[in-house]
Amino acid sequence: MRGNVAGEVAINGQNTTDEYLSLGTPLYAVSQGIGNYGSWVATNGDTTAQTHQTATAESVKATTHITAPNNAIYVSGQGDARAIVNHSAWQVTNGRLNVAAWQTSSSDARANVSTIIEYSPSPNVYTAEATGNYHGSYSDDRGSQEHTVVQEQSGFTQARSEVFGGNMWIVATKGVATGNNNDIQNDGGSLVVDNHQIQSGAVQAQAVTEAYQYGEAHATAVAIGNNSAAGNNDIYLRLDNNQLSSGGVDATASFEGAVGYDAYLAADAVGNQSLGYACAECGADVGVNNNQVNNSDVSANAIANVARGRSIVSTARATGNSATYYATGSGN
Repeated sequence: MRGNVAGEVAINGQNTTDEYLSLGTPLYAVSQGIGNYGSWVATNGDTTAQTHQTATAESVKATTHITAPNNAIYVSGQGDARAIVNHSAWQVTNGRLNVAAWQTSSSDARANVSTIIEYSPSPNVYTAEATGNYHGSYSDDRGSQEHTVVQEQSGFTQARSEVFGGNMWIVATKGVATGNNNDIQNDGGSLVVDNHQIQSGAVQAQAVTEAYQYGEAHATAVAIGNNSAAGNNDIYLRLDNNQLSSGGVDATASFEGAVGYDAYLAADAVGNQSLGYACAECGADVGVNNNQVNNSDVSANAIANVARGRSIVSTARATGNSATYYATGSGN
C-alpha cells in the first residue's frame, strides 16, 4: 500500500437555540481506515499459508466528528474511529493452521474522535483505536495452530478520543493505540507461536472528557508498543516471544468538570506486553522462551480538574516490559 487511506464521518447539529433539540435518538457514528486487509478461514481441513503485508504510505486515518453545541442525545450516543495499517485475520474449525506472516509498516496510524454536545441524559461512549500491525487468529472448535509472525512498525501510532459536553449524565472516552499486536486464541488442539515484534515509531493514546455538569464520567487511555497474546483452552502451548520497543509509548487520560458526582480516570502505558496460558484442568504443557527489550521512555498520566464532585478514582501505570504466563480454568 503506497497511497493514503482515510475514512471520515462528520455530523453537524444545526440548532442555534438552547432548547435541547434532539440530534439523534440514538446517535451512532463510526469511521474506519485500513491499509492492507486479509481474512482467511479453514474448515474441516488444513491450511498452510505465507502472507506479506507492506505499507509505505504517509498515513492511514479514521476520523469521527460530532459537532452539536446546542443539541441533545436522548437515548444513547456512540462514536468510534478505527485505523489499522496492516490487518491479518485467521479462523480454523476442526482443522489445522500453519501460517507464516510478515507485516511491515512505515505509515502513520491515526484514529480521532471528537464530540461536542450540549445535553444527554443517557450513556455516551466514544472510542478511538489505532494499530500499526495486527495479526489475529482463533478457533471456534477444535483446531491446532502454528504461527510465525514478524511485525515491524516505524510510523506514528496515535489514538485520541475527546468529548466536550454541557450536562452529561453518563459519558466515557477511550483511546487505544498499539504499535504491533499479535493475538492468537485456540479452543482445542495444540498452539505453537513464534513471535517477533519491533516497534520503532512513537505510540500515543489520549482520552479527554469534559463536562460542565456530570453524573458519571470516564476517561481511559491505553498505549502499548508491542502486544502478544497466545491462549490455548487445551493442553499444549509453545511460545517463543521476541519484542523490541524503542519508539516511545505515552498514555494520557484527563477529565475536567465543574459540578458533578463520580469521575474515573485510567492511563496505562506498556513498552512490551506478552500473555500466554493453557488449560490447567486438562494437564497443561506450557513452554515459553521470552525476550523483551525496551529502549525508550514509557509514560502514563491521569489528570483530573474538578470544581465540585462526589468521588474521583484515578490511576496511572507505566511498565517497560510485562510478561504473564499461566495455566488456568477448564477446557477441552
